[in-house]
Amino acid sequence: MRFEPQKLEIEDNDPWASSAFELSDTGERLTNLVKQAEGPAVISLTAAWGTGKTSFLDMWSASLRSQGAKVVKFSAWEVDYTHDALVALIQELSGQLTDDDDSESPSIEQIKAKGGELLRHVAPLAVRVLTGGIVDINGVDDLAAKLVEKKLADHENAKHSAARFRDSLTEFAKKLEDEGNEFPLVIIVDELDRCRPNYAVELLESIKHFFNVDGVVFVIGVDIDQLGETIKGHYGQGYDGHRYLNKFFHLQLTLPEPDLEQFCLNTIHRLGMESIFEGRGLSNSEGNAFSADFIARLAKSYNLSMREIERLLMESGAVYASNSQLPPLLSRVILWLLVQKQRNASIFESLLNKKISAAEAWEHICPHTKLIFRESFHEEGYFRAVITLLLEGQGGISSLKQSAQQRVEEDNASPSQVDYWMPVLTAATELSNSRFRSNYMNMVGATISLLGYRSSRDDAPYGH
Repeated sequence: MRFEPQKLEIEDNDPWASSAFELSDTGERLTNLVKQAEGPAVISLTAAWGTGKTSFLDMWSASLRSQGAKVVKFSAWEVDYTHDALVALIQELSGQLTDDDDSESPSIEQIKAKGGELLRHVAPLAVRVLTGGIVDINGVDDLAAKLVEKKLADHENAKHSAARFRDSLTEFAKKLEDEGNEFPLVIIVDELDRCRPNYAVELLESIKHFFNVDGVVFVIGVDIDQLGETIKGHYGQGYDGHRYLNKFFHLQLTLPEPDLEQFCLNTIHRLGMESIFEGRGLSNSEGNAFSADFIARLAKSYNLSMREIERLLMESGAVYASNSQLPPLLSRVILWLLVQKQRNASIFESLLNKKISAAEAWEHICPHTKLIFRESFHEEGYFRAVITLLLEGQGGISSLKQSAQQRVEEDNASPSQVDYWMPVLTAATELSNSRFRSNYMNMVGATISLLGYRSSRDDAPYGH
């Protein structure tokens, strides 16, 4: 299995063919919007982490280029290690425009030249006004006065350099329009929300101060909530990061969320987990095994985010990849256990330490059964039998079988009671006849310990 998804391969003649979700309609609408932009524009495209935002922007940029648009794609997080966001952005702008067929165009060369001039005059802190107001140099010695005068001169040079750089961008955008190009210059910035707070703020401020010209449109892919917290982290907890973003972005758009089951399937594919699940018989939707629809139901029931779903799949894949003795029948219960690890740490610890009975565990599952099991008594009954086996071994299965049989055979048993308990009886009978081992929870706990958990039980083989 992979712990980082492979880079998406995009076909030039059909950029949207690589998408695991239906995104071409969204791309077309965004293309139409950008084509209609007449002045400077900064647009945010927000989506939660893991919903395919980067893949969408990669495919959309390829689609724009295929239609003749001039596009610069800039991954902010990939160059977050640099000390100056403006340097990184201008270098990316110059490099990608140079790769174009019009690399010798005077207007492109002018952007490069003026961008270099701007970088020479604008220090990282020059995004803010250097003097903070009028500087009074009366009463200071000659050396101090000369230093202040130099700062004022540097500040003036920076202002003129910024103006000349903006003029070069305007000229390039005007040239595109005169040549009949239907698009402005489109600059796509991705993964800004993953950057260090000071780097993210510096990049936003650079865009606002130096790129705010007609014919240049920025589309910035972000998790808007995360970016708001990043802004707050830079300026302090009392600062309203979301209000800052409302002033910065002219328009805030949202990438539609993918179908949850399709997202689960795509995540399994991106992380190369098919071999783990299919090779062990875990992807079969029957027999309490892995299936994307069950994972989606579990995620919906416990309100897991896309990031949490990916974490759940990675952890479950790691559990099965690291222990070949775990049978497929435990897979859904292990998924449920790992959800508790994310959602309710105390219940998770009690389960792994076997300080909670199967009946008590079922009380925690009951509020979720209709959604998780689609009101299927067959699925629910099998799950109930397996979690009993996991927590109480063959003794628990024998007790569950006896209890289910009594409820089914009661003289006054209602049809609904029989309908519910008969699948439990069938599953418990199957598991009791198979004579599974009785210490599966010890094995599961020892395996999950690889994920950072350690049991607090003194007698556990995987404890402290």
